[in-house]
Amino acid sequence: MRKTCPPSEYLKIDNNIKSLANEILSNEEIFEAETISQSLEKKSSRLKAIRFLQKKVGDRPKRPIYYANFELNYLPYRTRDAVRYAGDYIDQLVKCLAIEIWGNPSYGQKSLGVNLRHLHNKIPELLYSGLERYNNWIYVPAKHEFKIKEGRKHLFTSKEVVYIYYITLKLKEKIVEISKEAKNYSEDFYP
Repeated sequence: MRKTCPPSEYLKIDNNIKSLANEILSNEEIFEAETISQSLEKKSSRLKAIRFLQKKVGDRPKRPIYYANFELNYLPYRTRDAVRYAGDYIDQLVKCLAIEIWGNPSYGQKSLGVNLRHLHNKIPELLYSGLERYNNWIYVPAKHEFKIKEGRKHLFTSKEVVYIYYITLKLKEKIVEISKEAKNYSEDFYP
């Protein structure tokens, strides 16, 4: 397997991702994410760190969390797909939320950015702001960016993946608090 993330980049983190994490994660969650990131750097503790993160993420809903969970096996080398699947999960939760708020199934066909624009002023401002930045700084680049930032060899580092997963789980908590549809989806429950 070709290693796409060089060891010199394992512990780098983009300022935008760090600022979003500092805003929405607790100090305990940041400490945990930092510890996992450092454990991924060392071969001796890598597997244990991956298993811990996989357990934290869980395996529901099967799609896309099952895929996101599987991609964690490739840390710290391959990162883009792990981020993309985490973003797919947030996208699906927001679709559930939009469908529930507007009562229109066509929101299930719209992108995360479009759904967010329709949800502006319909959901708490902090949640909206976090989701908007998640979409712009994390999800859209994971899907569409192929030009790497200057001074980097690839788009996301393993530390960024860990932080993104913690951010994803926090945003999921906030969404399911206000949406029964999103909660049902996240639990693979279809009445």
